[in-house]
Amino acid sequence: MGIVSADLARPAAAEGDEVSASARPRNGGPRGKADLHIHSLYSDGTASVAAILDWVEQATDLDLVAITDHERIDGALRARELHAAGDYHFDLAVGEEITTRRGHLLALFVEKRIPALRPLAETVERIHDAGGIAVAPHSMAPLTPSLGAGSLKELHEDPKPVRHLDAIELINPSAAGRARHGARRRLNAQLLQLPGIGASDAHILEGIATAWTWFPGITAAEFREALANAQLEPAGAHWSTWHNVDVYRRQLVAKARHLRHAIARSEEWR
Repeated sequence: MGIVSADLARPAAAEGDEVSASARPRNGGPRGKADLHIHSLYSDGTASVAAILDWVEQATDLDLVAITDHERIDGALRARELHAAGDYHFDLAVGEEITTRRGHLLALFVEKRIPALRPLAETVERIHDAGGIAVAPHSMAPLTPSLGAGSLKELHEDPKPVRHLDAIELINPSAAGRARHGARRRLNAQLLQLPGIGASDAHILEGIATAWTWFPGITAAEFREALANAQLEPAGAHWSTWHNVDVYRRQLVAKARHLRHAIARSEEWR
């Protein structure tokens, strides 16, 4: 397991403040649900951060979510501003999906952008130096830039604990997540033995909460504590082919929207 120490289990001051630790999980059960891999219009998602927050509140029973746009955190920071000003019953974390020289890597609970296209081990170390946790998303997938088995093994064997991963995404419902699903689970069970998470990798509103992580608690602080204690359980189901096609179609529409607003420079829309 990576560098999840007692200090890292404590959230940044801005996270975990909006939800009472004494509250019950929104699903009514004994454990909370987290979806920590969601994209917005700030990168290749199709919904604004405001729409994402409202969807999570009204259409899901999630207790904790993270906005994890590609190569940027300004959308996640904007979401946090809206979350703090609103009446939401779930917690929010800031994240980023970073393109390393070996593939994508999730940085969760960070306050500053982690630069892209840097060596993998260096990026993991930067995430930890920033107080975050490093998670391998859709690893070993051939359809999108992903960490391969060799890269995962290298990090596992690195003599510096600060370069170890903290978790691996074992359930990702997208086409990328479906690919090599069994091989990913076997490698983790036989060698890596990292805490596994489930996360939607949602690029449309309807994708949010199609995969999630069970954990004892409901807040960002409690999630980090559960991670440190290996008390996470991934859950969810893979999307249909039609859902994947619909995601790609709507992403094309969103790209046209990006272009239109870049030219017009109109009101806030992301």
